Amino acid sequence: MEPKKVLKVGLDSAAPFPMHSDYNSEKFEGFEVDLMKAITEHLDIEVEYEVSLWATILEKLFKGELDLICSAVTVTSSRRHILEFSNPYLHFRLCAVVNSDGDLRDINDLKNKTIGIREATEAERYVHVNFPGNNMVHAETNKELYRKLQAGKIDLLIDDSPIAGGFLQKNKKLKVGMYLPKTDSQYAIAMKKGDTQLRDQFNEVLSLLKENGTYQTIYKKWFTDIQF
Repeated sequence: MEPKKVLKVGLDSAAPFPMHSDYNSEKFEGFEVDLMKAITEHLDIEVEYEVSLWATILEKLFKGELDLICSAVTVTSSRRHILEFSNPYLHFRLCAVVNSDGDLRDINDLKNKTIGIREATEAERYVHVNFPGNNMVHAETNKELYRKLQAGKIDLLIDDSPIAGGFLQKNKKLKVGMYLPKTDSQYAIAMKKGDTQLRDQFNEVLSLLKENGTYQTIYKKWFTDIQF
């Protein structure tokens, strides 16, 4: 019997729950964990996870030291130049998170505010492009970012709405102040550039999981009351 094919999958060490929890915690779980399990079981492939800083896993995938990343990777045109992407498995927008007594009426309310962002993310790029004059505070992890907001060190933070939703479920002192206009985004599985065979295999199974209802079951399990 041939040994099973093993895929090396990169994970962000700053776990973007509910996409996935911390790999080294007692319970490794989340939407992407269930999705990967369903896909790889169907393809009869084994998975070996590797955890690293966000910038490091992107670099490792580009160099071919990883087979794929399934860890809240936003599809962008610049990433498409250097990586291969599966079809998207989640659509969302960026949002601004504030303390529960904070108020944001429209996008102009973000001017002159101190904004918190995570390094090397699409949220960071958004702030640099749209609010270059603002005071920006960078964080390496989600936890650090949300802590800064609670401590009043920043006025608001900008994050992907599914990840913000995961934090807000556990933290009633914070809320989504607004969803940012024109930030429609998608998560997909990132692979090495040119790895079209693997991409096609994954796309085929993703379509199948949507057709047979498995995808919807996983979605409902993790995103009961979160609006994107």
